[in-house]
Amino acid sequence: MMQKTKNMNPKNEDVPKAADIPTITQEMVTETNIEIAKRRAGRRRSPIENVVDATCHVCGSGSVSFVDDLVFEVVLTGERIVIPNLTGIRCSNCGDFAFDSDSSKIIDEHTGNKTAGGYECGISTVGAGKLGMYFPKDVLIVMEITKKGKAIVTPLSRRKMIVELY
Repeated sequence: MMQKTKNMNPKNEDVPKAADIPTITQEMVTETNIEIAKRRAGRRRSPIENVVDATCHVCGSGSVSFVDDLVFEVVLTGERIVIPNLTGIRCSNCGDFAFDSDSSKIIDEHTGNKTAGGYECGISTVGAGKLGMYFPKDVLIVMEITKKGKAIVTPLSRRKMIVELY
């Protein structure tokens, strides 16, 4: 006896036809690679592209070199901005990195007119005369904050402070 198969779409929503789903073809990939190569060829050469095995100012190892795959990622006033394929230097030991001047200009072009919005944090009593701050999930994700992380707090005034993660 043949059994009926269950409906895989229990809400009976409209399911797009296979023809309506975009497909990336090998031809499209090739065209994209050619366009990227053209853009890279038209770029001005970075003044730091010959940096190899320089000393890292963070960890002290001699493993800082020029790279062309840096990614700038930030959230400004609720908008997430991601800029890939930037150039600069990176330490292969600790991961610290810095953008070169051309990449900094690109970053400024895409973020310069955006206002830096803030996030509201909750403050509560932890115990033994200490207070704790609760950061929004977006901040934790973007800044890669973990519960084992540490921070340095620098008071600037009675209403402002800087929190630096390390």
